[in-house]
Amino acid sequence: MNIDYALPELLNKSNVLEYLKAIRQHANKSTKFNVDCAQVVSIDSAGIALLLELKTAAEFINSATLINLSSSIQELCQLYQINL
Repeated sequence: MNIDYALPELLNKSNVLEYLKAIRQHANKSTKFNVDCAQVVSIDSAGIALLLELKTAAEFINSATLINLSSSIQELCQLYQINL
């Protein structure tokens, strides 16, 4: 499985816009790509919102696939009752 874009260890309100812009640029170059979430160890609600954007927004819905959801992401999604 190709990993086309890897998210960082820290994904929160201080950096999600930066990563969203970078992922949008990547999406413009590729029709389908994987977003690796394995390195994320610290995430807040803004980070979860970014992942939801990647999962549901029209510009990403058929192109971005979230892979390797870290335990931090899974725990926060469970708390918020969100299915990625």
